[in-house]
Amino acid sequence: MKTIDVLIVVDVEGALAGTLSENVYLIDTNKYFGSGSEGQEELRTACLDGQVIQWRIQPVAVSNDVEITGFTGQIISENICNPEKVTALGETYWTSRVETQGKSKTYQYSVNVTADGKAMTFDPFLVVKAD
Repeated sequence: MKTIDVLIVVDVEGALAGTLSENVYLIDTNKYFGSGSEGQEELRTACLDGQVIQWRIQPVAVSNDVEITGFTGQIISENICNPEKVTALGETYWTSRVETQGKSKTYQYSVNVTADGKAMTFDPFLVVKAD
């Protein structure tokens, strides 16, 4: 199974002046595999039980700072994923294996971020299909 990469792009200035939900954009590497709502806050990443997902975050403007500080929600409370922070080759990202024990289900989760020092969250989905 291929690893799914999720890229989170944040307009930090817009988020600080308004809301994060209107200024965060997500895409993944599934192409036509079945993910939905790309380019929006509530990306629906289609994945298989046992697949690895990696999350990266970037600000739109290089002068801003944004980072993932953790994850909460169904994927954590139902022990579906336990994302861990990894730093390799000068890049930081979070990674986890999806483990639903053979269940097909949609899980909402929260990504906790700091944007120029301010804590914020948004809530995408994992859409898991069991083999």
